[in-house]
Amino acid sequence: MKTLILVRHAKSSWNDQTQRDIDRPLNERGRQDAPLMADNLDKRGTHPQRILCSPALRTASTAEIFANHLSIPKELIQLERQIYLAGSAHLLQLIRHQDDNIDSVMLVGHNPALTDFFNDLCGNANLDNMPTCCVAELSLPISQWSSLEFGQAELKYIDYPKKII
Repeated sequence: MKTLILVRHAKSSWNDQTQRDIDRPLNERGRQDAPLMADNLDKRGTHPQRILCSPALRTASTAEIFANHLSIPKELIQLERQIYLAGSAHLLQLIRHQDDNIDSVMLVGHNPALTDFFNDLCGNANLDNMPTCCVAELSLPISQWSSLEFGQAELKYIDYPKKII
């Protein structure tokens, strides 16, 4: 069995309209929500062995907060440029290329790709939107990442900040 944890980046700032999208930081709510969601994951005993992350500032910041709260060394955060503009099929290919010695991977990315990827992996799921800082833990009945197919995942857990409040 493998575990895939999908995390949409925490809430980002739109204060500077001249700022490039990839350079947008987290806003105050995002800086509050990310530790809360990471702590909830920690309480579940879920600790990924690798974090794959878009290079956008808001995703990298979210990944660092999760790594810090889950006691994951920052060296295990792997920035993957392709996540930034990837579609579901590209994300599947990225996951298929993970080291089989790793059983648990976290992917920190963006919508709409993450929602599409979630729905494609879960097959009969019909999630309209992964809210900001949403965490979805998926159980995969595979022993090798390369054998992952759409429709194989089973949702173990989904949570997001507004669900808690």
